[in-house]
Amino acid sequence: MITQNEILRIAYPNQIVFGVLGNSFLIFFYSFKLNSVRKNKKSIILILIHFLFTNIILLLFRGIPKAFEVWELKYFVHYPGSIFLIYMQRVARSLSLCSCALLSVFQAITISPSSLRIAELKTRALKCIFFCCLLCWVLNLLADIVLPLYVIVLGNRTHSKVDHNIGFSALDLHEMKTTIFLIWKFAYDGFFVSVMAITSGFIVLLLYRHHQRVQHIHMTTLSQRGSSEIRAAKAVLLLVITFASFNLMSSFFVMYMTFLKVANPMLLHVSVFLSLLFPTVSPFLLLNSDTQITSSYCAH
Repeated sequence: MITQNEILRIAYPNQIVFGVLGNSFLIFFYSFKLNSVRKNKKSIILILIHFLFTNIILLLFRGIPKAFEVWELKYFVHYPGSIFLIYMQRVARSLSLCSCALLSVFQAITISPSSLRIAELKTRALKCIFFCCLLCWVLNLLADIVLPLYVIVLGNRTHSKVDHNIGFSALDLHEMKTTIFLIWKFAYDGFFVSVMAITSGFIVLLLYRHHQRVQHIHMTTLSQRGSSEIRAAKAVLLLVITFASFNLMSSFFVMYMTFLKVANPMLLHVSVFLSLLFPTVSPFLLLNSDTQITSSYCAH
């Protein structure tokens, strides 16, 4: 009979390999595409490249330590290296969240009904995408800058049953400052989740109105621009829903262990596995909808 640890020994490496290869392939594909598309179409491709790059960072910094753990491999990481690894785990997760929110916001702007004011907003939005991606990095690097104050390096201290093992380090679940830090992170992540929820709701509303309008006027075909925008909106909506589903389930286990002071290794593995599912499957979702996402920006 296959044990839970044996399942994890298969699951983690497969997540890392398929996820990194899928994201890397799309980064190469979009990078090549940058040289052959019009300037106004490059903006959304930059967001997608940034999004895929953050997926790779998350898979490497979050997945590899857990793979080492389940395979019981020895690792040689000094104190600064351990702090850096756990810091990058948190930054990568926040970057993935921020990138997904950024993608949904720009898609909501793109699909908005055309008007003079909306047209100006679309033009300005497309021009500041690079700045927005840079801002994501600055915000998330600063948001977790205090993380070294809350982690316990496992090489320097034997973690107890109330330590929350996070790969190369742990969080002491009985420390009040740890609880405050986790609440702050939940609130910080909650802001971007709220942004995605609002923009996704807006997209759903526009899609519903579009469907009603098509039914009312009995149209069977639409303009290429409108049709591509609708397909792109559906593709981004699928990404957002997938992201929210996996990460909400993952966060549930973390919140359970945090507030009930329960340090269960299996629950942690389930949480990490769920959090890594999105960066693993998202490039394959994009492969199925690449032309629908990027083509909607041709007309702007």
